[in-house]
Amino acid sequence: MADQRLQKRYARRFAPQGGSLDRLAGAIQTLMQAGGSGDPFFLSRSLELLAEHLHASQTTLVMMAGGVAETRWWHPELPEEEAPPAVASFCQWLLEHPDRTLVVRDMAVGPHLPGLAGLALPYQAALGCALRQADGVKALVFAFFDQPQHFSRAQFALVEAVAGFISRVMEIEDLKQSLHRLEDALAITQAVMEDSSTRDPDTDLPNLRYLEIWEKAMLASEHRPTSLVVAECHCPSQGRKEAGRIKVAAEGVRAGDLVVRGPGGRLLVIFRHTPRSIAHVLLLRMRTQLGSIPMGVTLWVPGPEALGLESCRPRLSSALDESRAMAQPGLVWHLPEDMAPEPLLSHPEPRPVPPVLVEPPPRWQPLTLRKV
Repeated sequence: MADQRLQKRYARRFAPQGGSLDRLAGAIQTLMQAGGSGDPFFLSRSLELLAEHLHASQTTLVMMAGGVAETRWWHPELPEEEAPPAVASFCQWLLEHPDRTLVVRDMAVGPHLPGLAGLALPYQAALGCALRQADGVKALVFAFFDQPQHFSRAQFALVEAVAGFISRVMEIEDLKQSLHRLEDALAITQAVMEDSSTRDPDTDLPNLRYLEIWEKAMLASEHRPTSLVVAECHCPSQGRKEAGRIKVAAEGVRAGDLVVRGPGGRLLVIFRHTPRSIAHVLLLRMRTQLGSIPMGVTLWVPGPEALGLESCRPRLSSALDESRAMAQPGLVWHLPEDMAPEPLLSHPEPRPVPPVLVEPPPRWQPLTLRKV
């Protein structure tokens, strides 16, 4: 008799209540066939599935970006409908307990969780679950109901299963994007290496390709210099000896400045953080090492418009032509018209030295002897 009572008790306990287990299996199967991460409507399909199988009035997906909760997807969604606001207390509780499920069976009676009372919401019950990843919580899933609910285990299992599945898909998508960015960076690096080297093969100085990349990066910076000294000369290298002399002359330029080797023996020097007076001295030294060749100098002023190197090209070419036309080629400067001239070699005026007052030695007097 006792065995029969036990059998009836466990038969009632394990009997399918309205096919809840079948609905759970069917829901998960539907989610697996919803299109996967390649489906652009995957998230909205997942929320639609939750609303359908939980008989919820609304389901939402709240993204956590920089500690701010924002509803990104929801179902049902009407045309031109604004996103429903995220419930801050619900989100805060799930962030503090990411491994638990938020359960509010009857909001009229009061949530059984501390800090959730007194909420003016158009719903009577709610379920919530966090989308956990290795680096924390990325999003939150909520289901809201118009009437108080007595949630079954199948409903809890469905919410957790959908949240876990969405979390894994989003994690995979993040990894894919990281891999795509890495592939793009590697492709750009390989393209630059295969397209043309950024160094001159004879002197190992940066070439025009390097100058182009450097110029774009410099002009894009908010901390670019207000003006740069630019000099140009032509010094063809006809052998290893000439190439070595050019390399030695380029080493005399201060660190942080740029010496670029172009085609046809063109040599371009750009001083980024060097005053004109010091740049003038360094250029004179370079001309001496290169054989007193013609050299033109000007100022490159990017300005707020971020003007490129071509903006100073006419002045630079004019200065170089003037240097070539001289009987003894020298260092010729052509400054912008609105640029005040600056002494190229400035020496500070000597400070006046106060006279040194020397006191005369004391007058000699004989010693006075006293009798003992």
